[in-house]
Amino acid sequence: MSAEKRKKQIRRCGLCQKVGHNKSTCPLALAKQSRAPSSSVGNKPLKFFIHHVNGSPEPSPHIVDLKKNDIDIWERIQSVAPDTTPKLYQNYHEHFPTRSLTEQPPHPVPSLPKALPSFNHTPRQSKNHNHFTVHSAHFHNWFKRLRNWFIYCTDKLSSGWQNFLKIIRQKMVSRVTGALIILLLILGTLPGPALSYYQTIQTVKQDATADGLAGFMALQNSTVSLETANLSDAVTQTQNALKNFNAALTLVSKHSVLTSLASIVPVFGGAIQSRQNILLAGQEITIADGYMLQGLSAAANPATASSTLIDRIQSILKGSTTALPNYQAALDHLSSVNISTLPLTYQGPFQDFKSTLGTMIDNLQKMNELGTAAQEIFGGNGFRRYLIIFQNPYELRPTGGFMGSFALLDVDNGKIVSFGLPPGGSYDVQGQLDQYVTPPTPLSLVNNRWEFQDANWFPDFPTSAKNILWFYRHSRQITADGVIAVNATVLQQLLSLTGPITDENQHVTLSAATAVSTIQQIVENGPDKASHKPKQILTDLAPQFLDYFQHLSISEIVPLLQNAQMALNQKEIQAYFTDPAAEQTMQSFGWSGALSATTPSQDYLMVVDTNIGGQKSDAKIKENISQQALINDDGSIIDNVVITRTHTGEADDPMYGATSTDYIRVYVPEGSTLLKASGFTWPDENSFQAPEPWDKPDALLSSTVHEVAIDNASGTNVTNEFGKTAFGNWISTPPNSTSKVSFTYRLPFKLEPQNNTSNTLIDWGKNLIGANSLPLEPYQLLVQKQSGTRSQFSSQVIFPAGWSPLWSSGPGSITAQNGLDIPSHPLLADSVWSVLMQKQY
Repeated sequence: MSAEKRKKQIRRCGLCQKVGHNKSTCPLALAKQSRAPSSSVGNKPLKFFIHHVNGSPEPSPHIVDLKKNDIDIWERIQSVAPDTTPKLYQNYHEHFPTRSLTEQPPHPVPSLPKALPSFNHTPRQSKNHNHFTVHSAHFHNWFKRLRNWFIYCTDKLSSGWQNFLKIIRQKMVSRVTGALIILLLILGTLPGPALSYYQTIQTVKQDATADGLAGFMALQNSTVSLETANLSDAVTQTQNALKNFNAALTLVSKHSVLTSLASIVPVFGGAIQSRQNILLAGQEITIADGYMLQGLSAAANPATASSTLIDRIQSILKGSTTALPNYQAALDHLSSVNISTLPLTYQGPFQDFKSTLGTMIDNLQKMNELGTAAQEIFGGNGFRRYLIIFQNPYELRPTGGFMGSFALLDVDNGKIVSFGLPPGGSYDVQGQLDQYVTPPTPLSLVNNRWEFQDANWFPDFPTSAKNILWFYRHSRQITADGVIAVNATVLQQLLSLTGPITDENQHVTLSAATAVSTIQQIVENGPDKASHKPKQILTDLAPQFLDYFQHLSISEIVPLLQNAQMALNQKEIQAYFTDPAAEQTMQSFGWSGALSATTPSQDYLMVVDTNIGGQKSDAKIKENISQQALINDDGSIIDNVVITRTHTGEADDPMYGATSTDYIRVYVPEGSTLLKASGFTWPDENSFQAPEPWDKPDALLSSTVHEVAIDNASGTNVTNEFGKTAFGNWISTPPNSTSKVSFTYRLPFKLEPQNNTSNTLIDWGKNLIGANSLPLEPYQLLVQKQSGTRSQFSSQVIFPAGWSPLWSSGPGSITAQNGLDIPSHPLLADSVWSVLMQKQY
């Protein structure tokens, strides 16, 4: 009989003669065993698996016809390593159909709340790189026996691998040891699966990283879109980000057993845990961005377009308040990331992103705190009236510039009720005072009595604001709930957002680059000056700006708020409110323009210029401030401050060519002793105007400024004001010339070596180098910027021999061998510099 007609051999059970199982798994044999007493298994029946056969029996694919002349048949037999699932039993005995792209993964993945748009994600399909060849029938039988042993162990542990891991961890001394034993079992007994598991771990790590990076790229784009209020693009990018993060988390969750094992082993753990934290952080940020989108979308909803400014601001604040916990959770996840496990090219951007996220959280917290104040400021609690003061920094005054114009703003429940800007400017108030007061002595150079336009004499803005309100009340018999000072430079920033605007009456178009100089020319030489309405152009332009503010789109609100925050930080806008809570909010943000309080051992400096009779010459002045602090062996400190002013204008320039006449005040720690001052030029004494006999001393001036002494050598006036000592004198700088003045003074405190003193810097230093270290000494300098100035600042802190720097901080500071060097840079905002020195013996 030919081989083709021979009957194929089919294996049958030796007990029941049925196909599909053998004696060891025969139901008859197992039934007999179950009736017998068992000491090892107890009374529980032994679990087993029956291969069910439907219809006619099919020959097993593992049965080979050895009579065929095919010597390479064993080389062609391949077995695919198990797909990684939690139960090893299922790896060998169950087939999972491929999941469709719309199905949810077997493990739950965090998703956006129901209030936000739903996002679909596509689980990544892991590739199979785990083929290996069985080279002999002996190994094939060995592998089958090993497989059955695993089946038995798995059936004994009904909860699968998770309970097995739990038992191992409980019995081992450490989790690392337990994980290593499990991996060694796999690596030592299963050569093929060993390579498979290792490759799977690497694949999971790489694929999750790829999805995570794609998510973060989309997240960055979403953040940019949020900042510019591009809502449609922000929605798209947020969806893309969440899709990628969900895919990465799905991949990690699918291989949870391997990743949980690998995360315990040091060789894998740092990288896997760090990537998981990054993915979780990304998802938290994406959810937070969704909440921010909700707030911005609500503010931009056409249905609420007619709502008040307060309603729209509150919508934005509601979104930011809800998003804040998710942003904070993301920062916590990122803080747990070991940066060394990331690819080198991503370590720098990761640090930048984490720092940016921390700053954004701080800003959101401040913005949320501002919400309550905004309710009060914009009339959410009832009608409010404010004086808006427009200051010209080309004619410097203590709070930022000469008050050439002002407006009265009435608001109620977020709506602007009225806005009045007198065309005559601040001089419209002249001659209406019901009380006459003597001006500060320097102001008598231009006026023999104190009036509204010169009321911003004090560099502490809250004090000047109170003075402004007093003069306005005694001139117009009208009270106000606050004062908002706006420098002319803010107009340039506003026009950069609105674009050029045209005054039809004046037949002039203003742009960001030309607005200030153009308005200045019209005010000084325009046709309305003859009719005592020099500020008519501002009155004409006011309705256009009001219309812009009242019809802001959501894409315009965010840039406007960003520019306003920068202007507030740089004191281009300052605000004072009579409501204590609103004023406290301004002070907490550093937006009040107040002189800062200092500690008893803290150095301080603020240079205040006051242009009196110098016209608009400050537009051409370049100022340099150089400070040096010399610490002597006995700990005493001698400070030297040099102010250099260069006039770049031309004498024949009618607008900016006047000689700069500046009354300068240098504010230093209270109790400082003036040792030397030089370089001053006094105006002609005949130019000063004597007050009228009926003028009275000003109560606020008398209670604020306390005369201390006059330096006979230089004529410098020494006063105590606002918890500081001030040195005042005159500087005269003609066009195309440079003036230089200097003040040398001794600070009222000494630096002494400290070991046991409670001090923030000292405590930090002890933690850094140890409590039993050599003596430490901190020095700290606070420098405040005058509003409206563009000064350059530099400083040096010099310690005596035997002291060396341990630590320093501050914008642009450089640690020197014997102190601290602060190179010249623009002083754009208030700044603090610190250095911690260590005594060497």
